[in-house]
Amino acid sequence: MRSLIWGLCLSVVVMGVAAQTEFSFVFSDKQLTDDKPIKLQAYEYRPDNWNGKVILFHHGAAGTVRGFDSQSVKESIKYWNISRFALANGYIFVPYMRKGRGRSEGVFTEENTGSCAWGTNEMQQKEALLQIEQVIDQVKSRYGVSKVILMGHSRGGFIVSRYASEKPENVMAIVNLAGHWNASCERYTGNQNRDVLAKAASKFKPQFWAYFENDSYFKTGLFNDWDYSWLKKTASDNGVVFKVFSPSNRAEGHDAPTWTPEEWSKAYFPLLNALPRE
Repeated sequence: MRSLIWGLCLSVVVMGVAAQTEFSFVFSDKQLTDDKPIKLQAYEYRPDNWNGKVILFHHGAAGTVRGFDSQSVKESIKYWNISRFALANGYIFVPYMRKGRGRSEGVFTEENTGSCAWGTNEMQQKEALLQIEQVIDQVKSRYGVSKVILMGHSRGGFIVSRYASEKPENVMAIVNLAGHWNASCERYTGNQNRDVLAKAASKFKPQFWAYFENDSYFKTGLFNDWDYSWLKKTASDNGVVFKVFSPSNRAEGHDAPTWTPEEWSKAYFPLLNALPRE
């Protein structure tokens, strides 16, 4: 794999605390890119006093509970709200866009397939896992760390939990924010979300799961766990930290993790801070 990191593009001051730098990771794969390197858009936030740990943040889907939103595919998400708490706790915070999202090159293949088949969901997840693997290699080289903290929202939270269960040697901890892969397909895939999350919970710790009140993705007819009874039990049975947080000022609870992160950040960053550097 090419371990290059493509050059810096943009630096600005964020919140008067640290510089936000836009740069690119590199991804290549025989099937997905014909072995040609493509750029994956990323942002870096550096604190004044780095604690030696790096958080790699993974975005969710481009769809909504109402369906696929093709316009949002090209939206570059900077995660400023979460970055404030990461910086205040001394973390380098790096969100990036998977292929075809934002200004990342390649084709976005995670949405709008018209299929709820188990094989389709598995193909999409494996493409995301390939990207995570190569990006983590570059993060480790760029910052001189042996492990990273993986954090993600929605599909991002789901896929980082799965990745940690398969490649625990690269991961210090997981923060899963309202994680699921495709809630509208759960009843058609033989509960694939549940199978993956249950396996992840049993295989890797520490994991911190945050779910939110009034999240319509988990209502009856979609994920079918409106009161989080299945998720709570799965977490409890496997020693995963699980908490349900308020939606704050968001009408849709699924928005809360990224738009209003204060409550879960104050609960989970102290737990991340207690982890030893590796």
